Amino acid sequence: MKVYGVTGGAGSGKSEVLKLLENEFNFCVILSDDVTRALQKKGNISYDLIVEHFGPEVLQEDGELDRKALAVKVFGDPAELEALNSFTHPQTMDAIRDIIRREKWIGEHSGIALETALMFESGANEMCDEVWYVYTEPGIRRERMKTTRGYSDEKVDAVMASQKDDEFFFRNCDFIIENNGTLDEVREQLCRKLEGACGETPDPEGREP
Repeated sequence: MKVYGVTGGAGSGKSEVLKLLENEFNFCVILSDDVTRALQKKGNISYDLIVEHFGPEVLQEDGELDRKALAVKVFGDPAELEALNSFTHPQTMDAIRDIIRREKWIGEHSGIALETALMFESGANEMCDEVWYVYTEPGIRRERMKTTRGYSDEKVDAVMASQKDDEFFFRNCDFIIENNGTLDEVREQLCRKLEGACGETPDPEGREP
């Protein structure tokens, strides 16, 4: 069972691609942010490390982390931000490795899709057989962020400036999913990539589309 890293910028429609993989291609989808949040729940390893370092002032009344208070703690303080990252990133990667091992052992899925926005920065790409990039034209991404997230132009500019440009992903990813049109067009690209997954006859020579 192969592991496919799936990444893409804000507004690229990455979540829709992941839904297709999960619902129509029988993929196990692992969302790194969800793994991180789970580890930050009370009683889990990242939670314990964060509270030990930052103290009870980063807790809500119910004992769970107060993310706003935590954000205040690390804002403008590179050392504290680095500390927070050290309590979350390695633990998240370890947990993802465990999930991948379990899914491969169970063998119920046709593939595993690992999603993270920081695919290369986190080293998550090293866990993947291939890395796929969901490419969407900048103008479409901008409009999606303004429409679906209510972002201002200034917020959109800041988000896009904080992310690596498309050329980086074109150079470093194994497969580009173009998401500038309809979901059916995305589905067709996935069908061609995952030969035979949509009832097509696999190419005996294993050529890429």
